[in-house]
Order: sequence, then structure tokens, then C-alpha cells
Amino acid sequence: MNRDVLGLVNLQAEQDDLDELTYFRSGGSVPFMGRYRLIDFALTNMSHSGIKTVGVFAGNKFRSLLDHLSRKEDFGFEGRNSRIFILPPDWNDPSDISEGDLRHFHNHWDLFDRFKGDHVMVTGSQFITNTNCRGAIRYHKEQDNDITFIAERRPQEDIPGAPALKILTEGDSLTGFNNSSDHNHIYTGIFIIKKQVLLDIVRYCIDNYKTNLFHNGIREQLDRFRTGYFDIEGSTYYFHNVQAYFKNSMSLLVKERYQDFFHGENLVKTKISTNPPALYKKGSDVKSSIVANGVVIEGKVESSVISRNAAIGEGATVKNSVVFANCSIGRGAYLENVILDKGVTITEDRRLIGSEDKPYIVAKRSTI
Repeated sequence: MNRDVLGLVNLQAEQDDLDELTYFRSGGSVPFMGRYRLIDFALTNMSHSGIKTVGVFAGNKFRSLLDHLSRKEDFGFEGRNSRIFILPPDWNDPSDISEGDLRHFHNHWDLFDRFKGDHVMVTGSQFITNTNCRGAIRYHKEQDNDITFIAERRPQEDIPGAPALKILTEGDSLTGFNNSSDHNHIYTGIFIIKKQVLLDIVRYCIDNYKTNLFHNGIREQLDRFRTGYFDIEGSTYYFHNVQAYFKNSMSLLVKERYQDFFHGENLVKTKISTNPPALYKKGSDVKSSIVANGVVIEGKVESSVISRNAAIGEGATVKNSVVFANCSIGRGAYLENVILDKGVTITEDRRLIGSEDKPYIVAKRSTI
């Protein structure tokens, strides 16, 4: 167990880079592969790492997040001593001068004061992997680091796009970050930090009118701290834009890759569904796809992700697409390289065609 480590999912520090998919929700609430949300991977990894207390800085668009995280047991946080605290913004302190994600740290200072452990593991939702951080936590403690950054090495041809930071190292220490496209040592956005060091950084940032904990408090004064890095292994995915989201979804439709990622060493956990099994009506044809519970299919589905309670009408075709929950696709409609957000209605005989590099996106609750 790592009861002396507090988990923190800092959604407030993330940009809404997924366009229409984050109009009405935070990045952590974005659905993925039919039944998961992006935040599920951070919570699952913390649970498998032996962390028992987690705080979630929920940002502004937190309604769907509250519903999704309503049962901590769904994510492996069982027992009276396990907690998931969902922490929305609180602007009731008239003396508060903090900005950016520092405001969340200031307004939820009690989370850190009341936690009796000495370390905090901070993550976001734009990087996902199915692993655990027990080895990284052990390394952090053994080295007595102020901050340990979680990284990975990728083949040169598989380096994520520009927003992904790369780390610069000297021996076991991390000496800086850059955005070089030629550098394959990638920072995952996860770090483990001594709690007192974290609180000192927060105080410094607020006192000096800084707005971002990582960039202003850590990156700009990295030489003040004893740092290290820990490389993880296994499959990883980055979500820095809609194109990456779509590419990752299509990539995981390969059966072996899907099973290895979601049902490998650790089982990815999510909110438990009570929907009935999918119904494949006479004449339906489904190939190389993920189909969630509650779906009703009368048409053709190929290389697509179909989320819970979606309905695909007779004669309709859905190809290389991602369909969120509660969507209705009318008879004779044709969709290719399309992302339908939750509750979209596609009327009869409509044709929507995007490309692999630029999928056609339909915003939540729209009718076409």
C-alpha cells in the first residue's frame, strides 16, 4: 500500500484541446472506447498503485464528472479509508489573489492539510496508460527526491505531436524540458512530489502572481529541487487534439491491442453499467468494432466504436467512426470518419463523411 501518497488529478491545468468534445465537459469526462472516460485511467492507475485517497480538481464543466464518479468502489477505492474527493471551483474567499490552477490549490488547501502522508502524485487526463506507479513511487522515496517525473521512451517514428513535452536528463536527474520533435524521451504529465515541497511551491506562485503550478512553480525554477525521472513501459496514448483522439480510438480496434491494453496486467475500471446486452437485429452486419451495452443495431457497422444505448437504423452504415452514448442514426444514413457526441440524432438518408486526418464532428445533442 502507498497510503502515505495522495493522488491528485489536476484537470484545471489542462487546455480544452478536444474542440467540440469539450464544449460541455472537461477533458477528463470525454468518453472513450464505448464505456470509459479519460479520467478512468488515472484513477485506475492510482488504485493499482495502492493509493487510497484522491482529489480531483474538476475545473468549471464538472456536471458529468460528478455523475461518473458517484461510486468510488467502481474504480477500486473500496473500504472506509478510501476516498475520491471531487473539488470544483470555490471563489468565496474575498482575500484570494490566486489565479489559474493555483486557485484550486488555494481554495482546497484543507485536502493537503488533512492528509497525513508526505507525498503527492499529480496527473491529468490527456495521457493514458494501463500500468501502475508502484515502482516510480518506490524509486522516488528511495532516492529522497523532491520531485520525480514519470517519462517514457518511444520509437522516433511514434513521437506525439507538438504539445507533448520532452525531458532533458543528466545521469539520474532531470535538467529541463523542450518540445523538440527529434527527442523521444517524453514527459507523461505525471509527477510525484513531496507534499511540503508542493505547498511551498504553491505559496511562492500565489505570492508572485503566477498562474500555473507546473510551468511557473516547477519548470521555471527546476534547479532549486532534487529531481529524478522514472521511465514506464507499456502502451501509452496522448490526447492533445481531436485527431489524436480519433487515431487512438481506431488504433485500439485491433483485437489483440485492445485486450492487451484494457485487460492486461491490470483491468481498467469504470462506472458500472446496468444496461442490457447489445441487440443485433436480423440483417445487421458488424465487423471489427466495439459495441457497448444497450446498443440496438439494424444496419452495418465496420471498424467503429458504438457507445451505450446508441441505435443504428435499418440500412444505415457506420464506418471508421466513433458514436457516443444515446445517439440515433436513421435508416439509410451513411457515416464515415465521423465522431458523434452524446445524444446526436442523424435523420434518414443523411451522409456525413470526414477524413482520417480530420474527422467530421457533430456536437452534443445536435440533429442533422
